[in-house]
Amino acid sequence: MPYTIKVEKKQGEKTRNLLQKLDLLNRDYKIKKTKNHLYIPTKKPNQNQLKKLKQNLNKIEITKTKLKERKTGYNNLNDYLKPHLTKKELNKVPSSFDIIGDIAIIEIPPELTAKQELIGKALMKVHSNLTSIYKPKTNVQGEYRTREHQLITGTPKTETIHKEHGIKYLLDINKVFFTPRLAREREIITNQIKPNEIVFDMFAGIGPFSILIAKKTECQKVYAVDKNTEAIKYLQTNAEMNNVTQKIETIEGDIKNIAKMYKGTSDRTIMNLPFKSIEFLDEAIDLLHKDKGIIHYYDITKKENLYQKPIQKITKKVHQRGLNLKILNKRNIRSYSPGTQNIAIDIKIH
Repeated sequence: MPYTIKVEKKQGEKTRNLLQKLDLLNRDYKIKKTKNHLYIPTKKPNQNQLKKLKQNLNKIEITKTKLKERKTGYNNLNDYLKPHLTKKELNKVPSSFDIIGDIAIIEIPPELTAKQELIGKALMKVHSNLTSIYKPKTNVQGEYRTREHQLITGTPKTETIHKEHGIKYLLDINKVFFTPRLAREREIITNQIKPNEIVFDMFAGIGPFSILIAKKTECQKVYAVDKNTEAIKYLQTNAEMNNVTQKIETIEGDIKNIAKMYKGTSDRTIMNLPFKSIEFLDEAIDLLHKDKGIIHYYDITKKENLYQKPIQKITKKVHQRGLNLKILNKRNIRSYSPGTQNIAIDIKIH
């Protein structure tokens, strides 16, 4: 019998995503459902993986359980590609990729360009819900953080509906910035929101922070700002689609100007603009009620020194305004590029 992790149903998506991130999800078996629990098939975790599971899950119970085997399909890319690629080529196939709705985005190394359609079709075999496979054509660029994509195989469309934490998001991968890799971070922030709080999402995009908060918490209001006209259109559509228009005010414009108009309105601000967050810290403070509240600050930093420099910069800015701060929490969210990490810092201004 395979190993399984027994969790409450409400923790199912979070647990499955974590197992997938830790390369522990056992795709040979189907998830077993009971009235209140799920039994998710897992590989046997090592000590380091077990430690991470315990850190991220409230309750963890690993047991051996009788599950139904998956009779069709392929377990992973390697499973499908082994007969078609050399061992050297197989080692160069990316182990990670983004699935956004029914679209997958995968980086194809130059050495595998001739085999990219084969890799794309393999992805569609492994993930039967996929209809389109793309690779990035450009890097993330411009103030809207968008990038262009090239179709590898499947349906030539770039608009899709992505589901995350029970919320639906309509988006176009070429027109707006969105990453499914922040799903856990969005949940972490949502769980911190207190009843009747007013939240200001300074760089809202299509609304993954704003809409989740509006839908899942007892907040009073969420202000959602973005400079990208296309992002605002999708944000408004997504607010309607998820029935949260009464709690979200969408605002198109430059946050430098918007912050002056909404000074002192909020209890909490979200600054999801890595690389440039420090340039907008004054605006984040201005938005807080009487310069007091919580700021969720994001940055990209070097792996060997994750938090020291950002905290030094933040502290200097806050002290220049005659205010005090307390670092509530620090998180290493994900690898951004070789040698750099995407981090989060939760700050209390007082």
